[in-house]
Amino acid sequence: MAASLSAMATRVDELLAGIGADATPRRAREKAEELARTIVGLYGEALERVLTIVHDELGERSEPIFDRLCDDKLVESLLCLHGLHPIAVEERVAQALESVLPYVKSHKGNIEVSRIEGEVVYVRLEGSCDGCAASAATLKLSVERAILERVPEIREVRAEEMAAASEASSTTLRVLSPV
Repeated sequence: MAASLSAMATRVDELLAGIGADATPRRAREKAEELARTIVGLYGEALERVLTIVHDELGERSEPIFDRLCDDKLVESLLCLHGLHPIAVEERVAQALESVLPYVKSHKGNIEVSRIEGEVVYVRLEGSCDGCAASAATLKLSVERAILERVPEIREVRAEEMAAASEASSTTLRVLSPV
């Protein structure tokens, strides 16, 4: 890993030296973009090392520290950016849905995650929520907001029709108990 860091540092120096020397704006922009990617990678490696050191030093006692880091939205965003978040996406989506469960149940409904594909979570509203005119508003106002705020790497929440959802995926994640 030291060779990797040394190579990154050398590349940063090369890119900085070469940006002003380029004859075309396009080539300068390409080098600036590569410089940004290299620096972000360098910070990601450093962040991973910090987390490893904390874990190595504290073992299981490191969990409260990781929890506090994840409670800070900026730090949590950096952990997500570098693929270092200690809690799986599926678990964070489930936690977000649990936070809105009382609201959904107050409308005699339930919600289920059908699947997660990349940056998209597919959900199904059940009970009296299925087919209800307010389902779209429920999704937008509570469910979608809860997921997007809690799981920064998710970019979209889509509602599925009941029939389509049953055919959509054989790996359905059951988040909440039936009504």
